[in-house]
Amino acid sequence: MAGKSLQTRKIEALLQRQSVAVRKAFLEAMQKATNAVDRAALIRFLEAGDIERAAALFRIERGTMFPLSEAIRDAFIGGGLAVADELPKGLSGVFGFDGRHDRAVALAEAQAAELVTYISDDAILNARKVIVDGLDTNRSLNSVARDLVGRKVGRQRVGGIIGLTEPQTDRMMNLRSMLGDPDRIGEYFKDADMKIPRYKESDRRFDRVVRKAINEGKALSPADIDRVTDAYKSKASGNRAKIVARNEAFVAQAAGRAEGYQQLLDDGKVEAVTKKWQHGFSKEPRQDHLRMDGETINFDEVFVMDDGARMRFPHDPAGGAEHSISCRCTCVYRVKLPRD
Repeated sequence: MAGKSLQTRKIEALLQRQSVAVRKAFLEAMQKATNAVDRAALIRFLEAGDIERAAALFRIERGTMFPLSEAIRDAFIGGGLAVADELPKGLSGVFGFDGRHDRAVALAEAQAAELVTYISDDAILNARKVIVDGLDTNRSLNSVARDLVGRKVGRQRVGGIIGLTEPQTDRMMNLRSMLGDPDRIGEYFKDADMKIPRYKESDRRFDRVVRKAINEGKALSPADIDRVTDAYKSKASGNRAKIVARNEAFVAQAAGRAEGYQQLLDDGKVEAVTKKWQHGFSKEPRQDHLRMDGETINFDEVFVMDDGARMRFPHDPAGGAEHSISCRCTCVYRVKLPRD
């Protein structure tokens, strides 16, 4: 496998900056969405047993997600602007990426809109699950509401489920169930020595409390269960923020760079562009991504994956999450200048 190209090293440095901005914007948007939930209305709907109206309160408005949409747009434009640094000297000085081009605007907005919809759908689905579970187990409505929107700390709410994935929410509910059952609390640890929690996002500060309860054959108190699950949600939310930031920044800059080279071709500034798939040295590489390493094709061609996915570049949204999440591959472009 070839070493990293100069383009790849520059893109990795760009991604580092962009990921920080997207992560900050994600956490800010999730906080706004959590604060926006009408807790009084939530309690009323829970009292009436109206699960659907209660879950609908977790729909996230697009305006709430504006900081995240803007961070994604900035990453897209950053990818386009980076093209100038990748071009031969005589060309880099005359190329200007048009971030307001209709196609560029549409691409950036489509990525942001898809993410907004995905996160909002997750929030509603997860809320419905928590509500059904809470009602089925006869928990107090205040306890269910706390799981859903967290508790007030100053003017903010912390410890809610907005921002979690469906699997993370499932694990949170399972944590609550096992910790409240003396016959199941031993499941908290995955090893006989009770040293390793079952879920990696569990807060290790509570290991001793859980271990003591197991040894005494008891369940945790409701207050301790709240503390353990709140800490789990906090850590899980932070992990999702990192994953979203890395992936969305990668997708945005990759799409922005592709758009930059497309603008070069449209303007006739270059005769042709080729693109090469460069594998990103993952610890657990996807075999088709590894096989693709070094493959070079023309700009208007696509990389064909083992499952039939057709991708214009690494992290092309057309490939789906299975080819994007945690992928570190990049695209290396080469231009052919027009003949005099």
